Amino acid sequence: MASMPCKPVINNVLATGTINKDIDTRARVAVPDTDGDDDGWSAKVETDGASNFVVQDVAFVPGGYTGWHDHPGVLFLTLTEGSVEWYDAKCGKHIYNAGDSWTENTPLHYVRAVGSVNARFMITYVIAKGQPKRIDQAAPACATALGLF
Repeated sequence: MASMPCKPVINNVLATGTINKDIDTRARVAVPDTDGDDDGWSAKVETDGASNFVVQDVAFVPGGYTGWHDHPGVLFLTLTEGSVEWYDAKCGKHIYNAGDSWTENTPLHYVRAVGSVNARFMITYVIAKGQPKRIDQAAPACATALGLF
């Protein structure tokens, strides 16, 4: 049985868009390091098929949680307020605080707001066209002992 999220206090889709073809774009930036060498920085975004882009503003009250889920694509997240505990499928925990950014994708995970203020996210989804932003999943066996369901 799928794990159910609690209801977010903010859940606004700010923008949506579609690219109806494969994406294959790259960027390279010269970034000198402390000894003057140009080690550079690069990024690549590549898809096979059409993609939906969704930008969303989401917040959970302290103790609020996402439920166990995964995504049919890649997410870029920034926590703009509060703190969260992020759990992987083996119940490994990582703590993110306001100002932290990370990515998520297809592996199973769970997020819980901790602290005394709302945990607020700005999320950009890059997902296969026609797919939902998230897919609810059953909690892994390790979740019961930690109360993560």
